[in-house]
Amino acid sequence: PVWFPICTFLFLTAVGFLSACGFGVAVAAGSTWMYRYFRGMHPPGSDRVDSARTRIYDTASHVKDYAMEYGGYLQSKVKDAAPGA
Repeated sequence: PVWFPICTFLFLTAVGFLSACGFGVAVAAGSTWMYRYFRGMHPPGSDRVDSARTRIYDTASHVKDYAMEYGGYLQSKVKDAAPGA
């Protein structure tokens, strides 16, 4: 009965320590990748980030154009529905 709490405590301590080390390694790797990317060294996977950024920009510009087109359309329909407005 005495060994169960001791083993549980040691297990949780070991898991916490290993998790902290793992997260530290992940943060260090991510920071290194970002540093290399922003310095222009083109780390592995940077081409995928660039293509995603281009797709997001293109989609945003298409949505903006679409909204500008239909924004005017909806405003003219509101004026037709309520001529005094």
